[in-house]
Amino acid sequence: MRILVLTGWYPNSRNTIKGVFVKEQVLALHEAGLDLVVYYPFDEEIGSGKIVAEFTNDIWTYRANTYTARNPYLARIAGYYRALRHLKQIMAKHQSDLIHVHVGYPTAIIACLFAYRYRIPYIITEHMSYLQDYVNKWQHRKLLKSAFEKAALVLPVSRSLEEQIRAFGWNTSLQVVPNFVNTDLFQLSEDQPHFEELKILFVGGMEETKIKGLDFLLPAFARVVKKTPRKIQLQLVGDGSRRQDYQKLTEELGISEYCTFYGQIEHRSMPGLYRQSDFLVLSSLKETFGCVLIEAMACGKPVLATACGGPEDIVNEKVGMLVQPGNVKALVQGLLCMIKSLPDFQAREIRQYALKKYSRAVLAQTMQEIYQGLQGST
Repeated sequence: MRILVLTGWYPNSRNTIKGVFVKEQVLALHEAGLDLVVYYPFDEEIGSGKIVAEFTNDIWTYRANTYTARNPYLARIAGYYRALRHLKQIMAKHQSDLIHVHVGYPTAIIACLFAYRYRIPYIITEHMSYLQDYVNKWQHRKLLKSAFEKAALVLPVSRSLEEQIRAFGWNTSLQVVPNFVNTDLFQLSEDQPHFEELKILFVGGMEETKIKGLDFLLPAFARVVKKTPRKIQLQLVGDGSRRQDYQKLTEELGISEYCTFYGQIEHRSMPGLYRQSDFLVLSSLKETFGCVLIEAMACGKPVLATACGGPEDIVNEKVGMLVQPGNVKALVQGLLCMIKSLPDFQAREIRQYALKKYSRAVLAQTMQEIYQGLQGST
């Protein structure tokens, strides 16, 4: 059985983080013996209207930039046409039995149009926290409704996202399948270090949407600095259009000397940063899953997260704490409580929890069962 992975997010050299969990899933399933081909139609590194094929890790990956028109509506329509043409070419070369879509808008629409013409089943793994924003627009809602209802199965990555999709009232088969962590990459260090300086790690984008909650975390951290006699440092990994604004905010709050902005870091370099931290903080206003949480836990680190959707499925009292999102006071209390409770967390117990629920082996078994159950369906 061959699977064609059609994804709306995928990492490239400019952005090694975007959709990295999709790439990791592809690699994990390939290592489990599955035959996969990848098509990513929205790679801005590729010339407009062009498609490039690469064969790495024994996997054919096709990257394209399907947008050509300046008008966004014309660009989308032309992009659908170009993506369908690419899919036809890829399918002719790699006869696939099933299309696995990652990120519903707009890739599920492309899969639906292609499946209608060529009678091939498709499933959708939905990651997007702002799916509701597209559904609120009538033109997107009609296309998405059709795409989701005609899918053989829809796999939201958390229960909160499952509930959101159910609330749309669509006739859709749903099964929650969480993301996973590469536990070969994210591991405990030989000796868990004890630092004289307390180090808190944040990993997330710094975009205009402000979805990662830094507007609340930085003021909260400023209060914690005043309340903590121990040396303390907030390490921020990520980039985006608001990074300079956040750096300026740390100066206004008087905490710039306590904050280190690393910018975007190669995903394979992240384990070292997790291991040299005391705990991770996720301050998001909305999150469908939270891959950084399980990456930190695989490294044996406890986590402080906001109860913003996906983290509620992941975090319990053995691995960390949950606080209210969009609330400076709640983050202050959470940070202080985590600092006080650090000796109570057990690194190996935290890692075992991550292995049991979010390892490659667990994902591979789940997806193999799903694929086999759909084999031969139309």
